[in-house]
Amino acid sequence: MIPFWKLTPGGNPTILLRSEDVPPQHRAAAARAVMSPLHIGAEQAGYIRLSGSPRLDMMGGEFCLNATRAFALLLARAGLLRQENGALAGEVEVSGVSDTVAVRVLEADKSAPGGSLPFAEACLRFRQLPVPEPCGDLFLVRVPGIAHIIQAGAFPRDEMLAALCAKQRAQCGVAQEEAAGHIWLGSARETAGERAFSITPVVWVRNTDTLCRETACGSGTLAAALFEHARSGATRFSIVQPSGCALSVRMERRGTAWEVWAGGPVRLTACGETDLSGIL
Repeated sequence: MIPFWKLTPGGNPTILLRSEDVPPQHRAAAARAVMSPLHIGAEQAGYIRLSGSPRLDMMGGEFCLNATRAFALLLARAGLLRQENGALAGEVEVSGVSDTVAVRVLEADKSAPGGSLPFAEACLRFRQLPVPEPCGDLFLVRVPGIAHIIQAGAFPRDEMLAALCAKQRAQCGVAQEEAAGHIWLGSARETAGERAFSITPVVWVRNTDTLCRETACGSGTLAAALFEHARSGATRFSIVQPSGCALSVRMERRGTAWEVWAGGPVRLTACGETDLSGIL
């Protein structure tokens, strides 16, 4: 029996296991097992190191912003983040990113009507913001650890999805990468100083051979914000996920570089121990 944590970062149910409990050669199989609805059930899985320098490795070696935000909440609950300007803050290592990622957690406002959830955000630093790359009628936005294919139009029927996504990955030259996203954009509007729109994300991970229509996607949210920034110059966004939750993105100049923060609510849904007999 090994410990697990299941968190919901605005959708996108995520299972985190300790790195020391699952050897690297078994992580893809363990991820497929725990993600199954016949097991714990989730859209993705990652492996965490709590001792020393905190680190998150995703199931396919990709970068996942939502899982990073979920990891930040666990670190806050474990007392492994520092107090900073009314929040809990720190730096974490994440697969797919060469630099550390800054994280911040604001604890739930218990006085709010009906209560609230903790707000966790993660920051990526860029010397220059990624520029969308045209791929015929599609655009490719590369963020650390994963590339997302951005498009408008109607979402395809379920029976067409796998073949269409495979064709798009080939068209954009990302069929051999560790992971790739497919993001369908809704119409954008200006509201309260933010550019607001919705996304429908699908994420493919090569190592686990999974194509998941996600209820939320943090890195896809970041890629969509970068795409809209290139079109409109906007720097603040509210992006509604299929779960109905909105994730926020803000882009801030720091001298000649950029900091891009993405955040939203995170719920610790369950924790306990799981049996991986036959896998480990």
